[in-house]
Amino acid sequence: MRALSALGYFAAVTVWLTWPLGARVSTALSPSPDSLLNFWALGWSFHALATDARSLFDANIFAPRPDTLAYSEHMFGIIAFVWPVFVATGNLVLTYNVAILSSFFLSGVGMYLLARELSGGNVWAGLSAGTIFMAAPYRFAHILQLQLLTYQWFPFVFWCLLRLIITGRRRFLAGTVVFSLLQVLSCNYYAVYLALSVVIFGAILVAWGRELLTLGLVARLALGALLVAAFSLPFLLPYARNGERGFYRRYEDVVHFSAAPSDYLRPSAFNKAPHVEWLPRQQRSEKALFPGFVAVVLAGLGMWGWRAMPRDDRDRAAGRVFYIFFGVSIVIGFALSLGPETTSGSFLPYRFFYDHVPGFSGMRAPARISVLLLLGVAPLAGLGLARLCGVFARRETWVGAGIAALLLVEFQTYSLDRAVPHAPPIPPIYNEMAKLAASGETGTVLELPIHEGEEITRESLYMYYSTMHWMPLVNGFSGWWPNDYWELVGRLRHFPTSRILRFLLERAPVRYVVIHFDRIPEPRRRELESAMIRYQARMPARVRLGDDVVYEIVDPAVP
Repeated sequence: MRALSALGYFAAVTVWLTWPLGARVSTALSPSPDSLLNFWALGWSFHALATDARSLFDANIFAPRPDTLAYSEHMFGIIAFVWPVFVATGNLVLTYNVAILSSFFLSGVGMYLLARELSGGNVWAGLSAGTIFMAAPYRFAHILQLQLLTYQWFPFVFWCLLRLIITGRRRFLAGTVVFSLLQVLSCNYYAVYLALSVVIFGAILVAWGRELLTLGLVARLALGALLVAAFSLPFLLPYARNGERGFYRRYEDVVHFSAAPSDYLRPSAFNKAPHVEWLPRQQRSEKALFPGFVAVVLAGLGMWGWRAMPRDDRDRAAGRVFYIFFGVSIVIGFALSLGPETTSGSFLPYRFFYDHVPGFSGMRAPARISVLLLLGVAPLAGLGLARLCGVFARRETWVGAGIAALLLVEFQTYSLDRAVPHAPPIPPIYNEMAKLAASGETGTVLELPIHEGEEITRESLYMYYSTMHWMPLVNGFSGWWPNDYWELVGRLRHFPTSRILRFLLERAPVRYVVIHFDRIPEPRRRELESAMIRYQARMPARVRLGDDVVYEIVDPAVP
């Protein structure tokens, strides 16, 4: 009954925190570039896995370049988890929003299991820790980035590790492997952070928990690590190939997206608790790292009591290892989130990881490693509440319920109405594109106008529209662009000319050009309309709906 009550609690808090997403679960989609990118990636993966799984990473953007899905996050862990929803409903918007809502709900449930186990079954410890992990401002700072919301598998990994150490049962080894894979394959950032946290945990286990180590446990842990590495490797290779093609993160960007100590006092812009008015305002999505006053006080209480634990009991010994691990996670998460250097140019610990540890040089935002701080704060806060409940044993319910209420007050948010509007409408011209694709008349598509500079984020709309037909696109928006993409954009400023048409036929080759004339300012629009009339023999119009026209490039070399 308690387990069902906990599930009901986390479900209710999820709906409350994300309202009105629950009421719009089948229709809501933010028009932000990051949301459209993630939505497209989800849809592309379902399409590729159903048609040709070998083409998964050769996504339909930046044609004809290979491995384009690996220009950003592949999110396969998310895809595997919500695939049954898509198979059952065929509704991609619903599937995307289930992924968002489940990240909240499961973050709470996972941390509940971990904190309750460590506290000896204290339900209030689990509820408070789960509330912190699911509702902390860090999550709302990334509400439009699905892959960064998906850190719910961290506590499941360490709960299974705890149970494996205590019981030695194989099912917990299986759970550790499965949950590790779900986390590793959901977000590249969190894959690196999970690997780092597991290494840290292993070192702590050897140093402070040697009495827990048996030959069988070591063998199981090694087997689990090998399985996770083996299943993850195929998803890492496309990123390695893109690295050979020149993909990297500029050092200047890494410095720019690092945290400052003051950012740990910045709540999310969605947070509406009264006292946040006294705190520094959120400046960027990476700069809202405030874990909450109640969480910090409780975590301090939890950390204070670990030395008093007996050393001769296996459960207690395992608990001691986890206590130390959570404390170290807080320190490591804070220190590394500050990035590779201070404002004066002095090197910080992150610089070593950036220079020498695989994976770190491919990540732009060191501030995101603060999720390890949250991984430490949440369970320690739960243990702090368990300590309070022990002191006030006769009033345990009142103490637990009161702390839970304080957490909910501190983490309350404004409505997400503006963040989750109804999905952007798809122009009717793409129904016609879908008909062309269904009839076998497929080909590479160029969308005009093509955007450059800061407006390149608007290319995400074309990717969103392409979910109707899945034909290859010359256009694209992602975390990285091919080196020759900007050359293409520059050439298309003078479209159409015979030289450009020849270039497009040789490059992709491009078959269709979709022009949205209403998105082209005057006098360029009039010039382009006149030019398309002159080139109508080379580019006849296949479909015309209002200001949207689909042209087909005819190769003069083909009779």
